[in-house]
Amino acid sequence: MELQELKDKLSAEKHIYDFTEEGGDVIIRNKKHGVKVRCSAEAVAKHDWATIKSQTVGGRDVNHITRVTGYFTIVEGWNKGKLGELKDRYHSQIA
Repeated sequence: MELQELKDKLSAEKHIYDFTEEGGDVIIRNKKHGVKVRCSAEAVAKHDWATIKSQTVGGRDVNHITRVTGYFTIVEGWNKGKLGELKDRYHSQIA
């Protein structure tokens, strides 16, 4: 991947990424996950967009799923009130 191509991809997804240039390297910050990654020009040339993008997640791209009355649902779309209810619920272990 070319350096300019990386910058173009990051600019296209500016709602997720910030980037700056420092000493020929590109510093990418994933706004959603709070992860910063420094990419040298050599690393950018060696890897594709999918690989670089996966490094900016830092293992934090995990869906929290809960079961309510027998149905599974992803929690990320819930509002503050519903998330508060989730924290207040009684949790038990099933053997």
